[in-house]
Amino acid sequence: MDYRERCYGAFVSKHWNFIHVLSREEFDFHAELYAKTYLNHLPADHQAPILDVACGAGHFLYFLKKQGYTNLAGIDISQEQLEIARNMGVTEVQKADMFKFLAKHKGKYALVIANDIVEHLTKNEVIQFLDAILASLRPGGKVIINTENAASLFGSSRVFIDFTHEQGFTPISLSQVLRVCGFEGVRIYPNSPVHSFSSWVRVRLWKVAEGILRAFLAVECGLGKGLKKRDIILEPRIFAVAQKATERA
Repeated sequence: MDYRERCYGAFVSKHWNFIHVLSREEFDFHAELYAKTYLNHLPADHQAPILDVACGAGHFLYFLKKQGYTNLAGIDISQEQLEIARNMGVTEVQKADMFKFLAKHKGKYALVIANDIVEHLTKNEVIQFLDAILASLRPGGKVIINTENAASLFGSSRVFIDFTHEQGFTPISLSQVLRVCGFEGVRIYPNSPVHSFSSWVRVRLWKVAEGILRAFLAVECGLGKGLKKRDIILEPRIFAVAQKATERA
């Protein structure tokens, strides 16, 4: 049995249940975080077709439904997670291989979400995956990719928090592979929304620590050698937003 089949088949019972509390409150909490992070990147049309690839337990689809989006689809290979999604009212999900599914839906989607999936793929699979997403998008459609930040202070602990992670991405390497696969307007953002007073305090303290770390990086590596300030992201998680080219007359 392939390790992925074995691990993903028991992803909830052997992994998630030990680090998460899956409940309605937890889903609502994540929906609030997503609203603070992603609202500006979502389609204006609430009937626009949106696909969540490797949707897991359906947290992002749950958020999209709360925001009024109605033309949704989610796919995953973990039956355990899909059952959780359905129990939370996210019924727009199905078990499917993402490569086969994307190949059948070319030019369809206004937005494809890929949260916490690229780190599970080999380098060749990442290229294949991004090519398939690009083909599945409408002209002008967008992809949002969320992953761990290997460039953060404790990046290795984040990148390898899950046995099934194959690799890590920095803001620069994630931008690179998206451009290689034909995406335009690639931007990378830190994923660190403030959701409570304690998190506000942590963010303030982090800003102080970040300034010190940036100064250290300037001494060690030097800046101004092709790097832009936006390329130096030290938060533990990042997300990319990129676009398929619009049709030209």
